[in-house]
Amino acid sequence: MGSEAAQKLPIVDLSQENLKPGSSSWQTACNEIRLALEEYGCFVALYDKHLPEFRNKVFDSLEELFDLPQETKMKNVNPKPAHGYMGKISAFPLHEGMGIEYATNRGECEKFTSLMWPQGNYQFCEVAHTYANIVAELQQLVMKMLFESYGIEKLYESQKESTTYLLRFLKYRKSQTDTTNLAFKGHTDKSLVSILHSNHVKGLELRTKDGEWIHFEPSPSSFVIIAGDVCMAWSNDRIKSCYHRVIVDGPEVRYALGLFSFLSGVIQTPEELVDDEHPLQYKPFDHAGLLQFYLSNSDQNKGERNMMKAYCGI
Repeated sequence: MGSEAAQKLPIVDLSQENLKPGSSSWQTACNEIRLALEEYGCFVALYDKHLPEFRNKVFDSLEELFDLPQETKMKNVNPKPAHGYMGKISAFPLHEGMGIEYATNRGECEKFTSLMWPQGNYQFCEVAHTYANIVAELQQLVMKMLFESYGIEKLYESQKESTTYLLRFLKYRKSQTDTTNLAFKGHTDKSLVSILHSNHVKGLELRTKDGEWIHFEPSPSSFVIIAGDVCMAWSNDRIKSCYHRVIVDGPEVRYALGLFSFLSGVIQTPEELVDDEHPLQYKPFDHAGLLQFYLSNSDQNKGERNMMKAYCGI
């Protein structure tokens, strides 16, 4: 279990009606996002765009998906790490996960749906595609504001154009044997940014720089924005990737969705983020290459290591 840390995750309200570029509330939120990511590597975004009337459908669809036969779920195959079906794994006995790569593309959602339901399931496809696009808009808003806070807004559009999204469906259950309640061990994500949203069941814990674990309290409009390893390299270590885990204590099943952003092409630290206080820490790199490097590394404790430094650190 994590300790009962007095600290709480920073919260940034991105649902404000007056949140317009150039406004005082926009500038305040830009700075809050940057400071939260630099201090914690994560924050809670309050964001209710389109979601209140739609949220129950999302979690009903997750239950329907995970109730499918094991042999059906295993058809969700992807060679990239943590992109396809994960389940029945000794290291993660309480976790099941599935994914749709390029989920903002309706055709990819249709392919996944046809794989799971050959007879068709229009509602699931509609829910998955709609959800992916709503949360992708949130990711784009966060990154636009982060770029602006660093004074490099001119670079934002090119990164936006090179961004793709993986939508993960996640299930965590309580141990039947009481041997462990660790549903997903501590790790950092290999994404640019990850956005997690769950049902009412607690479980997500995030580690601070001081080694304290903060328990996330879920709510219908709360999304946890987590900096991944690629964000750390892109920002030249101004932002550290956030180490996090899932622990399930109660009898209820925890369902969650994760939208993970990835970049195509060569990624390098903007020259504006390099100075005497922040000398360059990373060589230019390729996101797909990072995933392959991680997959091919046989170190059992690689989740504890800084794989970004090992891959392209200077």
